[in-house]
Amino acid sequence: MAKTVFDILRLTAKNNCGECGFPTCMAFAVAVVNAGADLGRCPRVPREELQGEARSVSEDVETALARELRGRLAGVDLGELVKDLGGELAPSGEAIVMPFLGRRVEIGPQGAFDQEGRELDPRDQVLLYNYLHIHGRSGLSGRWVGLESFPNSISKVTTLRRYSEEPLERSFEGRSRALQEAAQGVGGVALSPCSADLCVEIPVLPRFPIRIQFWDSDPDDGFPAKVKLLFDENAMEYLDLESMVFAAERLVETMLGR
Repeated sequence: MAKTVFDILRLTAKNNCGECGFPTCMAFAVAVVNAGADLGRCPRVPREELQGEARSVSEDVETALARELRGRLAGVDLGELVKDLGGELAPSGEAIVMPFLGRRVEIGPQGAFDQEGRELDPRDQVLLYNYLHIHGRSGLSGRWVGLESFPNSISKVTTLRRYSEEPLERSFEGRSRALQEAAQGVGGVALSPCSADLCVEIPVLPRFPIRIQFWDSDPDDGFPAKVKLLFDENAMEYLDLESMVFAAERLVETMLGR
């Protein structure tokens, strides 16, 4: 009998260690079931469970998920979504045009595309469709908090550090000006006053900004560079916790040119 996502999840340690190459155990389980990822990539899975698990599939999990989320948008009043989520209705009325990581994208039931008409990376499509489906209405609070302030975020804080904050620290230590320029390249604005050496606010999505606080290294005192990512207190009105962490990761990847 074929295993379900939750069957695979039960075989893992459920601690989101990341050793399999996926940010969470759930993401790994989905990839095994829907995209044929190797169960053996998880070092915690009992070896006897690995027998007969190898199989191949024609598409990856992100593509399949993007297609499923796109299908759910059929029949939705996009004009109503625009009122709450920002952006504007495309002239055809069949898509929403909005800024995303410093560029304008068009997203609707027919797909998600950049300004040149190229289809977006499936990972970005999943993030954008989640933003449309969650459809927050409460507005931003203007109060900024760390990820640890949100419910059930303990494991996600570790993921955020590994894939977002630490790469920024390594890449921009001693280069605060370069960090500011990279942030400006995705629509970021430097803030003043600032409690760190540099504070920038970046509108990843119209109702989902991320604030980067950067303290540069101090060789004389032996302090390394430090980055802290902050989110609006109402961020979960617009993205679920998993998507928030992924949005931060995509932001960092874009800033680093990956």
